[in-house]
Amino acid sequence: MLECAFLPELKGRKNLLGFSGGPDSVALFYALAHHGIGFDMAIVDYGLRESCKDEVAYAQALAQEYQKECFVLKSPKIETNFEASARRIRYDFFEELIAKEGYENLVLAHHLGDRLEWFLMQLTKGCSLGTLLGFDGIEVRENYQIIRPLINTPKSKIYAYCLPYKFFEDKSNQDTTHRRNEFRHNYANALIEKYSGGIVRSFAYLASEKSLLYPKVPIARLGEIRFFARKSAVVDMYWSDKILKTMGYVLSASQRQEVLKTDFCLCIAQKNQTFILGSNQTYIFISKSLHIGHAPPARHLVAQHRLVVMPKRFKDIARKLKIPPNIRAQIYVYLSDLGLEVAQMADYLKEKLSNCE
Repeated sequence: MLECAFLPELKGRKNLLGFSGGPDSVALFYALAHHGIGFDMAIVDYGLRESCKDEVAYAQALAQEYQKECFVLKSPKIETNFEASARRIRYDFFEELIAKEGYENLVLAHHLGDRLEWFLMQLTKGCSLGTLLGFDGIEVRENYQIIRPLINTPKSKIYAYCLPYKFFEDKSNQDTTHRRNEFRHNYANALIEKYSGGIVRSFAYLASEKSLLYPKVPIARLGEIRFFARKSAVVDMYWSDKILKTMGYVLSASQRQEVLKTDFCLCIAQKNQTFILGSNQTYIFISKSLHIGHAPPARHLVAQHRLVVMPKRFKDIARKLKIPPNIRAQIYVYLSDLGLEVAQMADYLKEKLSNCE
């Protein structure tokens, strides 16, 4: 039987398995079933390969045989930046299901090789500890957890376990012109084959040290606006980056520098979205732009911009509470949508801010 980590976190909970039909997710499917873990399945059909329809049909057949729900998404055509776009489509689909169906855990089949590949790629680029480690075995999101039971399992054990079962191989995984495949085939596979025990221990030590360097902070919300109490530049950068990733945006190295340079007070624009960071001495606020009024200039880092016309009384309230100017319109629209009168907004904001400290 294939060993799985974090089984107590999964037992008796409502779990959603991200399935692809590849050896990793097939191994995890059968391992969870053998361990008596209940779960449903979700698969995305990107339409890239001739086998995509067969993979979806296989997922549906497994679901029927094992009496599980199987949710299928037909992906829209992805024109550029496939990996990032596919990830965003996939996670949006998962989170929509989690919100609608009440799943507590999203179970993913990332394994030790995935983790080491990421580590080596980031190491060659020059990254901090938080970025080097990438994903954890358990990640706590706002309304659910991501759990990776195979995070310490080498790929060779996954293949050995999968021998009796049907699975699909993605031939593009053999193309070493892709950076991840280059690191997998040229470095990660050989290292894991010879030193897997030490690599697992090293990741455990590093994860423990990471938790000390980047302590958890409570993330509060005002609608789609996230905010948290400031700690230090290192911790604030780490959690700002994490929040932006949950919103579908990954900061580049130059953008991280700009965030620090502006003390977490700027706008970051991409093709169809704008993200606003605002800060004062106590809090950092992060929000997607509401796109009310004129859109900001179409470049990566842009100056602050006014989105709505706010009443003077609300401006006075925001000023007294030291709400960053570039986030005030977002907050005003949210509070207005709640049906609050301007006089009520002050008490509401005071309570929300005090609960976050």
